[in-house]
Amino acid sequence: MKLHSLAARLVLLACLSLSVALGTISFVLSAQFSHYFEDRVYAELGAHLDQLTANLSFDDAGDLVVFPLPDPRFEAPFSGLYWQVHRDTHPQVVSRSLWTGSLDVPFLNNAGALMRSAFVSSMGEPLLALSRAVRIGSEAEPSLVHLSVAVNQTEVQRAAEGFQTTMLRWMAIIFIGLILAAWVQVKLGLAPLENLRKKVERVRGGKDMRLEGDFPAEVMPLADEVNELLDLHEKTVNQARERASDLAHGLKTPLTIINTIARDLRKNGQGDAAAEIDSQIASMTYFIERELARVRVGAPAGAATPALPVAERMLAAIKRFPREAPLEWQLHMAADFTTPFDAHDLSELLGNQLDNARKWAKSVVWLSGEVQPDGTHVLSVEDDGKGVDEQQRTKLGQRGQRLDPSAQGSGLGLAICADLAAHYGADFSLERSALGGLKISISWQPAV
Repeated sequence: MKLHSLAARLVLLACLSLSVALGTISFVLSAQFSHYFEDRVYAELGAHLDQLTANLSFDDAGDLVVFPLPDPRFEAPFSGLYWQVHRDTHPQVVSRSLWTGSLDVPFLNNAGALMRSAFVSSMGEPLLALSRAVRIGSEAEPSLVHLSVAVNQTEVQRAAEGFQTTMLRWMAIIFIGLILAAWVQVKLGLAPLENLRKKVERVRGGKDMRLEGDFPAEVMPLADEVNELLDLHEKTVNQARERASDLAHGLKTPLTIINTIARDLRKNGQGDAAAEIDSQIASMTYFIERELARVRVGAPAGAATPALPVAERMLAAIKRFPREAPLEWQLHMAADFTTPFDAHDLSELLGNQLDNARKWAKSVVWLSGEVQPDGTHVLSVEDDGKGVDEQQRTKLGQRGQRLDPSAQGSGLGLAICADLAAHYGADFSLERSALGGLKISISWQPAV
């Protein structure tokens, strides 16, 4: 999944939104749990404080006496649960768990009021305390008794940390699950676009002519627009072909007449003028044939046209051409060998290459189609003629270039082949054949 793709953007946005949402939920739940657990601790301290108040008494000397509380932690030294009772100048009474220590809580001036406090004891423990003031004695000589119950705050912190650890672990699991669900949702939601892309690839590759399929309502207008563009393109190409064909037929007659005039001039001894006219006719013929070849390109690059039927048909046709000595024609091509060329364009390519080989071969011509190890497809025609040296090969494939002016033809065949190959993105090359003559190759990488 590419980072600049729509799917990646949606998944990243889902990650961001889920991170913010789950982070906020974690913070709120953690704070709420801490408050809730702290309230539960103070509620427990309140119960202990009520029990402490109920167990409060005085001896004969008027000193405070506290009967033991039910919770055994008050009797265990430094257990984390403590109580303390203090009355004015009288000695304070503390639980056995405080040992020789005391609770440093502020005094209350109002009887019956409850006060929460947090502090560090003389023993270095962080404590939460709940205090109450109780009025005793006569109205003439009232006295306040301060009662406090405290618990080690570490227990509250441990509980909160344990809750946070468990909550974060589950939040991470939920986050991963939601991201996976978001990824599945994005993939399913964008599946119609991926399907549309594949169908466009099939159209571009020449496998389909239109975008056919059941698209969602949001995608269907786009598919309809593409189909309209394809129809308009096909109509425009057909019109261009018709105009080019009309132009070619319209120019053939004047060119034939001019060619006849050139022959008459040559007969009348005006060879230079006739040669100049022939040169201009060859140039005009080249441009006409080249543009016709380009206009006749019907299928887009990437089409898969079986080559064997076209090759067999072209071989059958080329064998009928006149020649002094017979040739051995060999065809080496698998039945599943395909080309990106339209059937008509493939006929044009093979026809020009085979006709060139027919003119120069001594006894044998090879037509082959092979797939190289790297996947490159190569269509080649070879002959056992006298061949062409490297310097002369650069001239071939250029308009009107003929190494032997006495041979039949206009010198346009290989130039047309080069133009057609370039239009389809294929490479056109000339090299020495293993048979000794010329090897004409057209190679391409198939569309994925």
